[in-house]
Amino acid sequence: MYQYHYGYRSGTNKTMSSHLKSIAKSVQKMVKLQEGNVILDIGSNDATLLKCYDENGLQKIGIDPTGEQFSEYYPEDIKLVSDYFNASNYFSVCSDKKAKVITSIAMFYDLESPMSFVEDIKKVLHPDGIWILEQSYMSTMLKMNSFDTVCHEHLEYYSLKQIDWMLKKNDMRIIDVEFNDINGGSFRVYACHKNSIYESNQEKIDQIFSNEKKLKLDSEQPYKEFKDKIFNLRNELCNFLSVEKSKGKSIYIYGASTKGNVLLNFYNIDNTIITAAADRNPEKWGRKTPGTNIPIISEEEARKAKPSYFLVLPWHFKNEFIKREAKFLASGGKFIFPLPEIVIIGDKNKHYIFK
Repeated sequence: MYQYHYGYRSGTNKTMSSHLKSIAKSVQKMVKLQEGNVILDIGSNDATLLKCYDENGLQKIGIDPTGEQFSEYYPEDIKLVSDYFNASNYFSVCSDKKAKVITSIAMFYDLESPMSFVEDIKKVLHPDGIWILEQSYMSTMLKMNSFDTVCHEHLEYYSLKQIDWMLKKNDMRIIDVEFNDINGGSFRVYACHKNSIYESNQEKIDQIFSNEKKLKLDSEQPYKEFKDKIFNLRNELCNFLSVEKSKGKSIYIYGASTKGNVLLNFYNIDNTIITAAADRNPEKWGRKTPGTNIPIISEEEARKAKPSYFLVLPWHFKNEFIKREAKFLASGGKFIFPLPEIVIIGDKNKHYIFK
């Protein structure tokens, strides 16, 4: 699966680029980087994150099995390893040093063997190094109705308790945890070797454990409630689209994303309802959405068609899209955001929320 044409390029999205820059800044506050230190990004995509480190003399390495398709975006000071991460692949390009900083953003839940991955992290992490892993957070996923996170590449869904367990099994520990809105709600975990120099924010960590326990994540209850909410949202959105279509309104997709295809197929929203899907990536133009056969066109072509509605599949980039499409909204067009609740936004940022 992780071959040429997989995934999207981080640098094309302003929100994601800014978010990755914030990760680099948080690293720079926590770690005093020095010339010769190794920075490793696992799942480095187009090197957007690695390019955010502005210190001179850093040794920057990106490991990504899909990285070759983005190699043109890697400057000379970043070494790209187009392969899967393991300790052997790391030491093949950096045999004499361990990494002072390791980042793995939105990829840890893709792993078939997460424990082996953590074992290899421990092997390549400097004694005073930190590992930052960020991904969708189970509790937020349930709260935000982010069922579209459940797609073919995401094999696991974590709360902090599971991350803590895996780290302890490998003589590592959590330093701190932060939450953000990326990808429908994510958590960023800072980790280190068990006996490293960093002080753990234990009070905060324990509070998160307590909150997770209250949610009863080890029982069926929260998942049954999650299922019920998703089925209700599906019925509401499909009924709305059907009524608007019967009125002669034109409905387009905004953002032919991977997660969006989960929603389209589960909701059975296909080319009988949607005219076309607009996307920024030229490689998608002329293709169709899998399973629902909606033709994919450029954003410019979609704007010229002046649709009544854009159904926004990458809904978590809401603020960016509202700014980008201000002219569309001002001309009378509307955005439909399907999650975490159905919100329709029109001119002057007016909100219409389904209840």
